[in-house]
Amino acid sequence: VHAVESALSPDSSATFRVFSYNAIKLILEGYKKIRDNGSEARSPLMKDFLLAATWAGIAFSVPGCAAVHAMSYPLGSEFHVPHGESNYAMFTGVMKCYMKYKTDGEIATMNKFLANILDCNTDNVYIELERLLNTILPKKSLHEYGVTEEQLSEFAASVVENQQRLLKHSFIQMDYNKILAVYKSLY
Repeated sequence: VHAVESALSPDSSATFRVFSYNAIKLILEGYKKIRDNGSEARSPLMKDFLLAATWAGIAFSVPGCAAVHAMSYPLGSEFHVPHGESNYAMFTGVMKCYMKYKTDGEIATMNKFLANILDCNTDNVYIELERLLNTILPKKSLHEYGVTEEQLSEFAASVVENQQRLLKHSFIQMDYNKILAVYKSLY
C-alpha cells in the first residue's frame, strides 16, 4: 500500500517511483510464492520483504501516503484494527474509485505493471490483486469489524476534517462524497 500510494502521488517523481515499483514487485512475487507453496514459503522470503519494506519507506518519504491511509484511520482507531489490515480493508476500494474518475497517467502505468506481475489484463487487475492478497490476509467487509451504516458518514466526515495531510497526496482529489462512496462499497 505504501509503495502504490507513493507511486500514484502527484508529489512523486521518477526517483521515488523506482523504489515504489521495485518494492511492489518484490512483495507481490513473494506473495505469489506463498500462495503457490503455502505458508512455509514465507521464511526464505523475509529478506526480500524487509528490503521491499525499506524501499517502500523511501518511496513514501516525500510523496507521502494518500486516501487509503486517510480512510483507514477511523477503522483502525475506532475498532482497533491493525494498521496493515485497516489499510488493506480500504486499498482496492480506493483504487477502484481512482479508476472511476481517471484512467490515464500514472495509474495506467501502475495497472499495466500490476497486470504483468499478476498475469492478468488491466481490466481485472484489482480483482486479481485482491484475490492474491486474500491468500495472505482474508479481507473483511467493514460491517464484519462492527462498523454500522450510520458510522460510514461519520468516518467520511472525519477523514475530510482530519486527514487533509494525507488526502493531498491522492491520485485524484477526494471529497466527502467520493470517500463516503468508497466506504459504502466496502461495507
